[in-house]
Amino acid sequence: MTTQADDRPATCKPGESMASVEPITLERIRLLEGPFGRSQNANIAYVLQLDPDRLLAPYRREAGLLELAPSYGNWENSGLDGHTAGHYLSAAAMLYAATGEGRLLDRLSHMIDGLSECQRAIGSGYLGGIPDGLAFWEDVRAGTVGSDSFSLGGRWVPWYNLHKLFAGLLDVYRYASDNRALDIVVALADWWLDVARLIDDDHFERMLDTEFGGMNEVFADLAAITERSEYLAMAKRFTHHAIADPLIRHEDRLTGLHANTQIPKVIGYEAVAALTGDERLANAADEFWRIVVDTRSVAIGGNSVREHFHDTADFTPMLIEREGPETCNSYNMLRLSAQLYSRSGDAKYLEYYERTLFNHILASQHPEHGGFVYFTPLRPGHYRVYSAAEENFWCCVGTGMESHARHGDMIFARNGEDLEVNLFIGSELHLPERGITIRQETNFPFDDTTRITFSRMDRPQRFTLSIRVPGWTAGPVSVTLNGASESVQTRDGRLHLNRTWSAGDTVEVRFPMAARLERLPGKKDWGAILYGPVVLAARTGAERLDGLVADGSRMGHVAAGPLEPLAATPVLATRDAEDGTVNLRVVDREALRFAVGDADGQEFELEPFFTVHDSRYVVYWPLTSGASVAERRRELLALDEELLGLDARTLDQVTLGEQQPESDHGFTGIATGAGQSDGVHWRETSGAFSVTMRNRDGLARVLRVSRLGSSSLQGFDLFVEGAHIASLTKPDGAGTAGVMIDEDYEIPAAVSLGKDTLSVRIAARGGAKSGRIHALRLLTD
Repeated sequence: MTTQADDRPATCKPGESMASVEPITLERIRLLEGPFGRSQNANIAYVLQLDPDRLLAPYRREAGLLELAPSYGNWENSGLDGHTAGHYLSAAAMLYAATGEGRLLDRLSHMIDGLSECQRAIGSGYLGGIPDGLAFWEDVRAGTVGSDSFSLGGRWVPWYNLHKLFAGLLDVYRYASDNRALDIVVALADWWLDVARLIDDDHFERMLDTEFGGMNEVFADLAAITERSEYLAMAKRFTHHAIADPLIRHEDRLTGLHANTQIPKVIGYEAVAALTGDERLANAADEFWRIVVDTRSVAIGGNSVREHFHDTADFTPMLIEREGPETCNSYNMLRLSAQLYSRSGDAKYLEYYERTLFNHILASQHPEHGGFVYFTPLRPGHYRVYSAAEENFWCCVGTGMESHARHGDMIFARNGEDLEVNLFIGSELHLPERGITIRQETNFPFDDTTRITFSRMDRPQRFTLSIRVPGWTAGPVSVTLNGASESVQTRDGRLHLNRTWSAGDTVEVRFPMAARLERLPGKKDWGAILYGPVVLAARTGAERLDGLVADGSRMGHVAAGPLEPLAATPVLATRDAEDGTVNLRVVDREALRFAVGDADGQEFELEPFFTVHDSRYVVYWPLTSGASVAERRRELLALDEELLGLDARTLDQVTLGEQQPESDHGFTGIATGAGQSDGVHWRETSGAFSVTMRNRDGLARVLRVSRLGSSSLQGFDLFVEGAHIASLTKPDGAGTAGVMIDEDYEIPAAVSLGKDTLSVRIAARGGAKSGRIHALRLLTD
């Protein structure tokens, strides 16, 4: 990395890299038949179902142009209008690079034509789909828009939305070589430079409390492409010091934060560091990755519950909640891992990349209809919900289209003149400038062998072929060269074969695989079973998979079917609290199907988690060593008694102060602020706020208000459908500060009956603050 004293971006042309290891780009790689090739094909079919004119509709509306087709619904017409277009541009461009599919190029050309027309109609360089976007961004320019931890001017993540457009246009330029896309994004960037001129640093930093995607990354990319120093300066300005500075000090301040708000920021830190040599930002990226992967991630590679980082000392939420790891998080953690590997060459980034790609990303797409998963519950006995192509437009649909477009990203890399094989995925690498084609044939992970053949070599060439030796390898690696056993040097976790290569040369490598038990972080009495890098799971039935393919409702991405009792989950016996061994009986080795016996001697069949669809499942199993099985089940029953009864009575709930739940419940408010204390989110107001809650079959009879106690509480009035339900007027008294207090208020049947939704309003009394309200829950009784 280099440092420019005058702050100019380093000389980095499109397609070049300043890194020590350079992953080989998608257009050089073709996937062969296998899980990832099939995933890519399903993704193409999904993307081609979408109508470009419907994706462009919000942009035409905001530009004052006639809409050629109606806008899509769901997240596309409820405040986040237009965000899918940016994802679509990225996905279609990468899929075109990865396959050469001409229909995708036609779609991209149509989209760029449409966006260009919209930008010209507006005339300022601005381009966007959010409602009344021009007026909103003028308010931002004037400094009249405030931020409330995630809401900028009461809007639903407008910066996140705009970032997707920036990133999509850049991807069209990169992968489809369309200079018109670069022209559009440069004009858009220049518009923002003009808007930002008069925003002072304090106000800019407050703005960054909201979710702004990877705006630092896209401005760094623009700086590298155009060599314009003002873009690099803006990339630096998007450094959110509230996040970066603790990371630089090696402090974990992530508990309670919205996870995917932070990950793209850190990708941007690394992008700026790559251009400038800023070691502080590079260290922040390193530290963030270490914290998330080492202390906040589970066996499938994912992280977060209900989109937020929870307390690292307590992973119980991961076991009891419906809303487990979010797919967007893992998509962006893979992007960050690729960056860090490129800079360092450290194999730990590849270990994480492989695990997450095979177990979370691959599992998040339905293999038949191609629908995408938002949350992957790890609660035993629960299930996942999938999107429908023209019905659902969640963030995880957008990143899902991108995820399954870039499966070829990290398979091969260059290290100078040497070539690396990093992932074992059936693929073909084309390097026409060197006259080389390399074919990797494998049925991994169903087979433990990969075969690498130089199918084309215009002339013999001497270089090192370096093949990753995974950390999960369970014994000596065997290598053959052209059919003969070969003794190969192993260094830094890689096989190094240095020789003069010719057409037809073939290397075959076998990596022995074995089963092991991996415990849940911080909870040694729960564990997942892996075979090599693959997480194994058991199907537990297909009953009550409510909303398996989501409808267009705002909460359709959550698997709302009934929870299964934890006590019904089979208990596995181990020798002690550190035992990592597990005995599996082979059912079908070629399909990676095994059987495991529980503590009572009953067997359950296991298969790769990424093959489990349209079913309830178990990934994490309760374990026992010193305690008896009966005692372990009593512990699980106690947890069930606390949770299942309340869940069965619950019609809807909203956690206040959390971004997505409030957005999904139509939050509005004045004179209100949100925060979190020790990972517990809350909202308070000196004015009022409202949410709209689902009232299935008109059954709501009780509203539970959960709040953090405070001796200074001034109280509030509670309204349901405009009817005054209750007043809270007295302070809680000493000793209650920070204590969670649940209070139930009766809803008259006349207020609730026959209504599918109920408006709930909390109004402060006399202008004083209401106190910190954590959650609202509608109950049947």
